[in-house]
Amino acid sequence: MKPRILVVCCSVLEKELRAIMKNRRADVDLVFPDSMLHMHPERLHREMERILAEHPAQPCLIVYGDCHAHMENMERAPHRSRTQGVNCAELLMGNERYKNLRKEKAFLFLPEWTERWREVFQEELGFSDGALAGEFMRETRKKLVYLDTGIVPVPVETLKEISRFFGMPVETIRPTLDHLANAVEKALKRLDREDFHES
Repeated sequence: MKPRILVVCCSVLEKELRAIMKNRRADVDLVFPDSMLHMHPERLHREMERILAEHPAQPCLIVYGDCHAHMENMERAPHRSRTQGVNCAELLMGNERYKNLRKEKAFLFLPEWTERWREVFQEELGFSDGALAGEFMRETRKKLVYLDTGIVPVPVETLKEISRFFGMPVETIRPTLDHLANAVEKALKRLDREDFHES
């Protein structure tokens, strides 16, 4: 009998992953480290290592991009598999659409970070002054884009606040969950092909 699969996924994709897994896989245990750890890669690495160490007998699916410097080594361990994508936005949209938005110099807001945008920009990045934040954003990005994954209602008032803070309009696009679902399915198939035996 194969053991249950541990799925370690950034909380920025928690709602989306739960929607994908619902009624598809019952043999998974889901763990969602706080997405703010993305701002501190070494802390993210330590937290993921801690979680994995607590589940040494379980095969593990890692739903992350290249979010810390040790990610490739982490996924090379036996009975582990990782979704293919440089970050969560690529996992959601696929490589081609993500690359096009990068060429357009878009800053992408996922739903969870949109809810926590003040925490991200004011507490983590230190942009308490909207004028300074807007100047920085306009120097590095040409537009702001909200990714409506269809899981939660579009936070219209919050997007207006973000637009005022940065002095830039926020465009909304709606990717399907197909790319994320396919990335997860491919990574799970790699685990399913392995031969596990209970000790």
